[in-house]
Amino acid sequence: MPVAKCAWPIIVYGALVALAAQGGFVPAQYRDGALPPIPILAIGGGEVFLELTVSSNGVVSAVRTLRATPPFTDAMSNTVRGWQFRPAEEEMEPEPGKPVDPRPRRPVESKVLVVGIFRPPTINTPTFGEPPKDVASPSNETPFPLATVMPLYPPLARENGIVLVEVRIDADGGVADAKVIRSAPPLDEPARDAARRWTFRPARVHGTSVARLAYMVFAFRQPITVTPRKGSE
Repeated sequence: MPVAKCAWPIIVYGALVALAAQGGFVPAQYRDGALPPIPILAIGGGEVFLELTVSSNGVVSAVRTLRATPPFTDAMSNTVRGWQFRPAEEEMEPEPGKPVDPRPRRPVESKVLVVGIFRPPTINTPTFGEPPKDVASPSNETPFPLATVMPLYPPLARENGIVLVEVRIDADGGVADAKVIRSAPPLDEPARDAARRWTFRPARVHGTSVARLAYMVFAFRQPITVTPRKGSE
């Protein structure tokens, strides 16, 4: 429907305007890019936290791993290197004696947090595989998860799926907004609900906490349920 096509750009613009009000900086925003595959041989779940350096042209120039879980880390890192962003922008200082309102902006390099949460293919059986491991500290300008929530697998779902959620993290480290930007019904709602319950160490610029955008990839695998046997006949 025509209304649905117009609603997303309007919402995005409103969110960016709100973020721009903080110090004249507009964070980089995801525009396009593939989602990571779910490793078919993985027997457990995992968490992957990545800090992307996004150039002033909107391309990913570097990927730094903050939290790793084999084999999901390589799948995430290799995929996000091809992502495209609307580059971050900052206000330019006007020439002396020539105040400008609003001030012009210029694209700048920035950091972006990307999180990958891979649900284990299980509900009532033990989880196998390697546990997540923190391998590096984030930059000050990157928010970092302090409390994470694993989404539930919908009881009516029958397939694997991946959902990409854009979250706006406020200056207190809470999730001010979460919206699905790559959909896989009926997994969208569990992903969005889980994202809203995360808390973060907020990003800091020049010693001040600021709001930022981050991206959360939720990968769902169809659970394998095991019914305990009462005994052999």
